[in-house]
Amino acid sequence: MQRIAVMTSGGDAPGMNAAVRSVVRAAIHNDMSVIGFKRGYNGMLMRSRDTHDDFEIMTRKSVSDKIHRGGTFLMTARCTDFLDVECQKQVIKNLRLLGIEGLIGIGGDGTFRGLNALNELGFPTVGIPGTIDNDMEYTDYTLGFDSALNTACECIDRVRETSDSHERASLITVMGRNCGDIALHTALACGAEYVMIPEAPWSIESIANRIKWGMLNGKRSTIIVMAEGAFASLTSNVEKICRENESLHGIINDTMTSSKLAAILEALSGQETRSTILGYIQRGGSPSAQDRILGSRFGEYAVNLLRDDISGRAVGIRDNKLIDMPFSEIVGQPQPFRAELMHLVSVLAR
Repeated sequence: MQRIAVMTSGGDAPGMNAAVRSVVRAAIHNDMSVIGFKRGYNGMLMRSRDTHDDFEIMTRKSVSDKIHRGGTFLMTARCTDFLDVECQKQVIKNLRLLGIEGLIGIGGDGTFRGLNALNELGFPTVGIPGTIDNDMEYTDYTLGFDSALNTACECIDRVRETSDSHERASLITVMGRNCGDIALHTALACGAEYVMIPEAPWSIESIANRIKWGMLNGKRSTIIVMAEGAFASLTSNVEKICRENESLHGIINDTMTSSKLAAILEALSGQETRSTILGYIQRGGSPSAQDRILGSRFGEYAVNLLRDDISGRAVGIRDNKLIDMPFSEIVGQPQPFRAELMHLVSVLAR
């Protein structure tokens, strides 16, 4: 191949810039030219009045001073129009008009579905897993997970200090809609007393009892880590709990939130409980050293696949060795539940 393209799509993840930098410089090293598309699949539809808003020719200088920056300088967005086969065909037409022979996309499951669709229509694509959730089964780690984990740990360390000073329980919500890896690893790294994730059932009563047990044993603070999607695996009858506690009558039948959960835990345990939502702070900031290295390794490997006319595959890492797998075998396959880590959090919290 003489010319390839690169883009970032879906949610941003620390390390995406490192991967783009690697793609560009590895391609140039292999005598390929590179075009960078902006805002993911939206840029490839080329609907802007000024083509510079959709893409640019990348040089070594284009990616200078980028490896340490968070977010993605190519910008990112979701594109619902791309679900239409006719839009996919238009993208291929646009790419070929620019002389592009292969595409590297950096993103999560949705990005990979799009890359797979283009590949099945005859256009060579390779994917790099960029998502902080670490929710892809085929790879040990996705780009951005380590940075998000470190950010969450730093924040919780700070929260624990003030929780200890005020002798209260803290409920910390981290990202992870369908995958609890951030919550699980954060809880283990921070010495949390309890963790709730969407993959494992949990009850409000058991958490309240853990808080109460800690108080009776002289604990000055309790850290509870919850994945944002953990309410999906809640087994408690919230309405019954609220009905039986007069102080909770005001939230009966309301949609559950972390702040309401904190109020329920406080009522059941007798210990002041505060809720903190870390939110998008986990996606921002400079990538960790591990994510910078991982992005660099992923980028070169992806370029080498296209160079060797290998496509329809996603780059990954297992046991610190780079691998590639067909999109058809990995799209929609979630990260398996790490029961041993869940057990370890419980053992070490006692």
